[in-house]
Amino acid sequence: MLRLTNSQSRQKEEFKPLDPAGTQVKMYVCGPTVYDSLHLGHARAAVTPDIVRRHLEYKGYQVRYVMNFTDVDDKIIRRANEEKRDWKELTEYYINEFHVMMKLLNVKPADVFPRATENIPEMIEIVQRLLERKHAYVAADGDVYFDTTSYARYGNLSGRKIDDDESAQSRRPHGANRVSDERLSVKKHPGDFVLWKLAKPNEPFWESPWGKGRPGWHLECSAMSKKFLGVPFDIHGGGPDLLFPHHEDEKAQTECAFCEELHSGEAVRYWVHHGFLTINNEKMGKSLGNAKWLREMIWPEGPHDPMALRMIFLSSHYRAPINFEPGLFDEAKARLDRIYNALESIQRLKPDSVANPKAVPTPASKLETGIANARMRFDAAMDDDFNTAEALAGIFELIGEVNREIGSATPTESLVQAGLVIQDLLGVLGLRPNRATKGDSSASPGTDLRLVELLLEVRQDVRAAKLYALSDKIRNGLKTLGYEVEDLPGGKWVVKKKE
Repeated sequence: MLRLTNSQSRQKEEFKPLDPAGTQVKMYVCGPTVYDSLHLGHARAAVTPDIVRRHLEYKGYQVRYVMNFTDVDDKIIRRANEEKRDWKELTEYYINEFHVMMKLLNVKPADVFPRATENIPEMIEIVQRLLERKHAYVAADGDVYFDTTSYARYGNLSGRKIDDDESAQSRRPHGANRVSDERLSVKKHPGDFVLWKLAKPNEPFWESPWGKGRPGWHLECSAMSKKFLGVPFDIHGGGPDLLFPHHEDEKAQTECAFCEELHSGEAVRYWVHHGFLTINNEKMGKSLGNAKWLREMIWPEGPHDPMALRMIFLSSHYRAPINFEPGLFDEAKARLDRIYNALESIQRLKPDSVANPKAVPTPASKLETGIANARMRFDAAMDDDFNTAEALAGIFELIGEVNREIGSATPTESLVQAGLVIQDLLGVLGLRPNRATKGDSSASPGTDLRLVELLLEVRQDVRAAKLYALSDKIRNGLKTLGYEVEDLPGGKWVVKKKE
């Protein structure tokens, strides 16, 4: 029986999917705001739900997994202006980098990667529904706000009540820009949050019944989860910094907009939040200036095997904070080496070089018992709120039995089975079953992206020389490789990787 910690109840609960047949699971995770490179905290935010998904699939569930990209917001606009880049070009660059980093970390791609800018009509529809149901209002400045006092269950997820908020400042994530006094003055209550904000000069905008503007951040996930999973759905994941205000606000607006579809009144059955990755016991973040950039830490540019980083995450419970220290990579590498050494030793002992059970009957060995015990220990640990640290302990216990068998006078055929079981369990954890070195093509998918960027630079020179036929040939060739190229004003471009 699988049990997981529900952030709303703050208790471990038995997992029961909403699907009447009990076979399908719908899962949504908040993805990155794509205005900068990923840091190690983002890596944990991606690996954690990947582990949840893999274990659910291991148990036989069919998982539909959605992760969004926030590809328009204040940070994106500000960064694009600072770098004098088109904001679309900026977001495409970091979305592409995200996919490269996820492949390095062996994170399975989501079934859908929706983008905020591709789902604006769905967001406008939600705002209209909230206005009709008197859960939202148009303020004096023209922006549309959610009325937190209109929803009696506001605060049920985070445990924070409306009266706890002495000012709107408490709604902001640590390090975020503070809310202006001017905006506070137009709200009915300091805890109200924006659904639709009117555009300022030179900002991207979309037409709406309330004027040219763009959606509030919290609105995005409500629209995209409803569109691609429906309401309600099973699991919503994210970091602890998203619990309030983002997930609280998302929950409120979804339930108020689509309450007639919710038999239980809840938009999500299980809220799952992982722990922080800290530096000197302080949250890691770009705004705090203590971010450890992922691309600088792992292959191909950094010094460490991506699987070592994944091992760091697996060695702690997903809900526990991890205080990052460089020495963690050494410990993780040593654990990986122990795994790879055992698997390579098994591989060297070919099946025909160990005892042939057909020719020489052998009694059940301790290794066979160890295989059964390891599987049971692994399954029990993962069913207990995805306890990866205990699951790894089961794998290493089996590796100890393997090493003893290898050192015995007559190693048995059970070694082959043990190796297969170890590889199977590693797959559930997303760990690569074979050793790799920096520079291996399998370990460095970023090479593809760099080659594409080089071709695009050549294409820019070709276009400048007005060799348009050759330019089109390069673009069409990239298309056959799965890359869509969109030309932008001023000789710039955007390249999208088709999933």
